[in-house]
Amino acid sequence: MPSFLIPARSSRHRTACFALYRSLLRQALRVPLPDDCTTTSPLGPANPIQTLIRNAFRRNKLDTSPRLVVSALKNGYRFLTLLSRAADASTPERASVLTFLRENQARVVAVKARREAENAARISTAPIEGRTPLITRISAAGEPPVYAPTGPPRPLSSFRSGVRKPPTLNATAGVPFLTLKKPQPRFLERVVRQRSRRRTERILKIMEMVVEGMGEAEAEDRWERMVGKMLAEKRRAEGGEGLRTKGVVVDQGSYKQSLQEAVSYSIDVTERERNDLVARGRAMWQIVLAEQEMALQEERERLAREGREGEEPQLRVWKRPVYARNRKGRKQERGGSPEQSQGPGVMKQT
Repeated sequence: MPSFLIPARSSRHRTACFALYRSLLRQALRVPLPDDCTTTSPLGPANPIQTLIRNAFRRNKLDTSPRLVVSALKNGYRFLTLLSRAADASTPERASVLTFLRENQARVVAVKARREAENAARISTAPIEGRTPLITRISAAGEPPVYAPTGPPRPLSSFRSGVRKPPTLNATAGVPFLTLKKPQPRFLERVVRQRSRRRTERILKIMEMVVEGMGEAEAEDRWERMVGKMLAEKRRAEGGEGLRTKGVVVDQGSYKQSLQEAVSYSIDVTERERNDLVARGRAMWQIVLAEQEMALQEERERLAREGREGEEPQLRVWKRPVYARNRKGRKQERGGSPEQSQGPGVMKQT
């Protein structure tokens, strides 16, 4: 078989393959199978031999290597002989076919169970039932987006340490998000990464259309004008016969105009997304301020219980403390003992 020949485009090859395919399917129906391989099988009531044949032909239909094509055809004729002998229930070929079918059935069931377990353990970004979102849109449809916190600050019992740590407002590529705990949840990281990537790709595409696409569109428009001018001269030479009489329709648009519309639409989408992200960031900042105010109030109550009303309350932050290289530096920098400097990081309210 020549190396430049594509088997799928050869009529003789297709005829031989279809003949082998039909022969295998017909012979598969003549092999007697027990109920555990057909009607009561966990894979369904279909004939498992025909399913394997169809899958094998679909898997090999794109092969163009002569070595692979010849090997597949030889295996097909060999299995046709095997199925012909397996039609007799007393032959060892039928026993080998049943053994293979049961082993393959167990393997497929195990693979499906493993995939279901992996899908169940996979972190999903879908909304969780019973959970309320942090912010809710309060503006009507068609109005500029406005968001507000859904509920009051979290109760103190939701913090395992028993000390409230206000969240931190962060942003990546203009996408705001709250850091509520460390380490950052994987699903939050994935959502922020995907939204940032889509936003960045859209902006880069706009720049590409403006910088490179406009020049190419203008060149295409010049070419269209040249062709139109040549057609007009040919029409005048033929006696003024219109183009519409020949079934030709002249498009009044231009490549540059179409590209400008695409750029305008992309910029509009990006601007609407930016306004939405800004509104979300403002609502998240309200959550941060409310959490900080609640944390200061709880800190004042704790100091009052301990008889330290004169001390200034401090906020706990979601940031691991960075210690100095030696105890003397920590003592001079923090103005306290080395033992006190090893406590959780704090941030004074400004």
